[in-house]
Amino acid sequence: MFSSTLSLRRALAFAALFLGSALLIVGCSPPWQHADAVGLAKKPTTQQLIATVKKNYSTVKAFHVVMQVENAGTASASSGQIEIRAANGDVIMPDKVKAQATVVLSGQPVTVNLVSIGDTQYITDPITGQWRVIKGLLDPRTLTNPNTGIISLLGKVQNVTQPTDDTVNGTPCWRVSGQLDAKYLAFFTGGGVPAGTMLATSACVGKSDGLVYQVKVTGEAATGDTPQTTRLFTISNYNENITITAPQV
Repeated sequence: MFSSTLSLRRALAFAALFLGSALLIVGCSPPWQHADAVGLAKKPTTQQLIATVKKNYSTVKAFHVVMQVENAGTASASSGQIEIRAANGDVIMPDKVKAQATVVLSGQPVTVNLVSIGDTQYITDPITGQWRVIKGLLDPRTLTNPNTGIISLLGKVQNVTQPTDDTVNGTPCWRVSGQLDAKYLAFFTGGGVPAGTMLATSACVGKSDGLVYQVKVTGEAATGDTPQTTRLFTISNYNENITITAPQV
């Protein structure tokens, strides 16, 4: 299934890029955290959230993220493209990724494991389960760089709302929403949608720590998507001790 170099490149990129997407909004020590008598954080403005993200991005050293696709289409599977339907993994800044992903190859779901360290990638064959080594197909540093990576998407979201109260897995957070042009996700999804296609995008930032706990993108971001196709990223375990090492080949 991985005989095509292009297909292998896409599988590697998809399995790692979903992790980078968790960096859409990141912050720490938020300026709005002025607790009142009952311990509730003061509501920030959208501008405060964005400013905190840009200022404190470098404080995040590691995190865990789970990605799910809801209401996925079928056209891209029939066309032979590779789709990621679910993923679960860890990132160590700036250049280490370890993940397990369910991808659709030629219409069939398979599970692959990926370890990426610098410019060297290790991926399991979906049939034999054996590790393979590939160099130079993916550099995680291109994902985590605040000027060129996923973090730069924040400045491209249009019509961002003021924060509203929400909760993600029991964590109180501030949710902001807006519209993102699908072209900015083409490196992740493969693109193929009409120019000007907009995606409903939202993120939920923890009230107590200013860290993102969920990112949600809905709409036709790739060939085969429907208007209801949703990519949901749930982030946790910030700055916990995580070890990522190269597997034995």
